[in-house]
Amino acid sequence: MRRLKQLRFTPDWLFTYTGVMLLTGILVNWGAGFTQFAHSLTLPSMEVDLGISHTKAGFVITLAAMVRMASILVSGTLAPRYGSRFIIAVGTMGAGGAMIFLGSAQTYALILLASALMGVGTGMALTPMMGLLARWFSAGDRGLAAGLAATGGSLAFIFAGIVVPWLVGRDADEGWRHAWMTFGTVCLVIGAVSLVFLRKRPPDAVGTSRAGGQPAARGAWPMAAYKNPMIWLVTFLAFTSGWSQNIFTTFFGVYLSQENGISLTTVGQLVILIGLLSVTSGVLWGRMSDKVSRGQAFFYSFMLQGIAFILMAALPGMLSFIIAAVLLGFTLRAAYTICAASSGDYVAVQFSAAAFGLMSVGAGLGSAISPTIGGAIADNLSMNWTFAFALVSSIAGMTGSLVLIKHARSPQSLQTNLAD
Repeated sequence: MRRLKQLRFTPDWLFTYTGVMLLTGILVNWGAGFTQFAHSLTLPSMEVDLGISHTKAGFVITLAAMVRMASILVSGTLAPRYGSRFIIAVGTMGAGGAMIFLGSAQTYALILLASALMGVGTGMALTPMMGLLARWFSAGDRGLAAGLAATGGSLAFIFAGIVVPWLVGRDADEGWRHAWMTFGTVCLVIGAVSLVFLRKRPPDAVGTSRAGGQPAARGAWPMAAYKNPMIWLVTFLAFTSGWSQNIFTTFFGVYLSQENGISLTTVGQLVILIGLLSVTSGVLWGRMSDKVSRGQAFFYSFMLQGIAFILMAALPGMLSFIIAAVLLGFTLRAAYTICAASSGDYVAVQFSAAAFGLMSVGAGLGSAISPTIGGAIADNLSMNWTFAFALVSSIAGMTGSLVLIKHARSPQSLQTNLAD
């Protein structure tokens, strides 16, 4: 029996209810991922249909990010006190309804309202979901679990890369609307699934806190998450990631199709490539952060993204776009995965949702700032400078990662000390 156990290549939790929770988390990330990654392909058609500028298009993303940021903070605070299951289900279905509303909106004002509602729903869904997952996994497996859950966002990227060019090709005027209605329908189904299958962490689940100590009292407010300096440092890194990545996801399609004359079909193929690479990259970065340190994983991901933005800004051309797509696909889910893995590192697992919520607020703030400023830069200078603007945040992220490396011990060390 012992030899058979040693020969197993699958983790012990895979065929338990922990595996069901992880699969549900992947689905929730898939639904919420449309709001983050589908705009890259729908914005070019939306700008033409509504006759709006890059700045106004960027503000659509900015508004959604700002509202999502507030929703994340509120839901991350309420989840440990009132439970995550209902909040996740309502948020996912609410985001789905908002996507359908976006697809039917005929004016810019209604587009903004639909985007705001999408921000509310995705904030309610993602933060409690990733915090809930942290409770079901041991300290050494949280990076792997977060990486697997983050593949849901990659599925959204791939799905959008297939569906949007096909729908726009069938109906150039209304195709982008049909795409959002399709995404919304998927979200409604995922919300129903999460309501049925999500569960609280049982007493004998594998999740433990690296922070040690006694479990927090039931229904306690998560103030420990807001007082921990390491949580705030990771929040800064999340801010820089949100800043740069939302420029990419917002303007990648517009830059290639409108500024460089590349067809939407080719852009869609690059988006599919990015999505395929990001499926495994989340697992890789999460596992790397488990084995070495969160800070080192952050640093390498920001460095690769910086190279991609240099290629986009300084050497525009098909070869540069392909290389940049590979690098960005390889790192697209890195920060999200590492943040989710970090959420249970420094506070009790009961407060992991609040910790991840704070990190997500940082990412949301970066995401809110960058599209509008990036759009204004594109309107007044060129979109090359918009991607140079993204490079600045990658450099800031590398600097913050060095601070995290210096002041934070590796996950292996933390786990060893806890066992001692």
